[in-house]
Amino acid sequence: MTQAFYTAIGGMAAGQTKITVVADNIANMNTIGFKASNVNFSDVYYRTSSTGQAPTGQMGGINPKQTGIGVQTASITRDFSAGTTLTTGLNTDLCINGSSFFTVASPTVEILYTRDGNFTVDADGHMVTSSGYKLLGTNNSLNTTSSTIPIKIPTYIDTVTTPATQAQMANKALDELNGIKSGGVKDGSFIITTFDQAGTPTEKTINVTSDMTVNQLLDAINNAGGVQASIVDGTVSIKADGVDRFEVKNGTSNIVTQLGIGKMDPTTQVASSEVINYHQTIGEGNMGSDNSKNFTSVTINENGLIEVKYGNNDTLSVMQDPSDPSKMILKYTLNDGTIITGSDLTVNDQLVEPANLQIQMASFVNPQGLTAQGNNTYATGPNSGMVLYGSISSTAFGNVKSGVLEGSNVDLASEFADMVVSQRAIEANSRVFTTTNEILQTLSNLGR
Repeated sequence: MTQAFYTAIGGMAAGQTKITVVADNIANMNTIGFKASNVNFSDVYYRTSSTGQAPTGQMGGINPKQTGIGVQTASITRDFSAGTTLTTGLNTDLCINGSSFFTVASPTVEILYTRDGNFTVDADGHMVTSSGYKLLGTNNSLNTTSSTIPIKIPTYIDTVTTPATQAQMANKALDELNGIKSGGVKDGSFIITTFDQAGTPTEKTINVTSDMTVNQLLDAINNAGGVQASIVDGTVSIKADGVDRFEVKNGTSNIVTQLGIGKMDPTTQVASSEVINYHQTIGEGNMGSDNSKNFTSVTINENGLIEVKYGNNDTLSVMQDPSDPSKMILKYTLNDGTIITGSDLTVNDQLVEPANLQIQMASFVNPQGLTAQGNNTYATGPNSGMVLYGSISSTAFGNVKSGVLEGSNVDLASEFADMVVSQRAIEANSRVFTTTNEILQTLSNLGR
């Protein structure tokens, strides 16, 4: 008889566990990125009086006789379904579309995971959570090892833009030159017409392709005769050679227009293009030394790529490496739209590297195996399974939306319903406890 006491106590304890979880869910209904928990119960053990009997001859079968002795908490699981979306308009607020997690580093450099995209930029340029944990970046599209490189915005930079030298641009293809006008060079030909002192013209047609190098272009011009071409301060310089004057014009190619080759100067007998290739050097600046190089805003696209804008409207960002699509390289864009990258861009690697401007994400085989650590973060658990890390450019991680946060996924109506049911369960079990007590009291009075 006394077993009923313990069974009822177990039932009340189970109901209390459920109410505790419900209370936590309701308390965090306004917590960014919070995931509600659910309690599941199971029976504990059965006292078996008989295992039953199979039918024999004229005798029917008999079912087993078992008495249950209570309930236990089988599991407390988190619901990792998407929460509500909250529009903030802040560029550094991020919402994940998918099942992946942001990766952050704790003060002890432990890798933790969060769905809370409420980030800000601190005084050192790091993107951090409300608890100061640094958001991590990566330059790997997919990896099984986490990066430890934080997202870092270069807040003050010192830049020098110069025409590329002959060594820097001689072997670059025409379609790789960053100073070429929008649209690039079309395959075809252009015409150089030379004139002798009597004014007699000689027309020379020069074939070009967009993938020919600057050196190959110079050789083609020089082989035509009457002029000599060279690289001078980032320009293609064409000088009369044994002729009185010359003219350069487009043929079937638009190269003359795209390079900005002007008319021959009668004094120097030189016709030059505009600067067709720039070299950019970026170093660490000092606050207030040049306001045009001070950080003003940050933009984050759906692939987690960060673009930093400065006071003069120049921007620093990353782009896919043409030689290795799984990697990113830095890209500097002048306010006139000129894009400088690759070998044309020299950046102090202590200031910024590609991983500083690409957000790292993490994906788990079993997110419910994660262990909550507080501050809206999780750590890996024994049953969370393999972790994949990488950039959002990989299809494994979904995408992010800037200016939006993910609210909690707490369903208040369901929580209230669970609370009422749990309350009734506790009341019912307390009634069993009272009834058992009364029966024992009656039995103890039988001998009086």
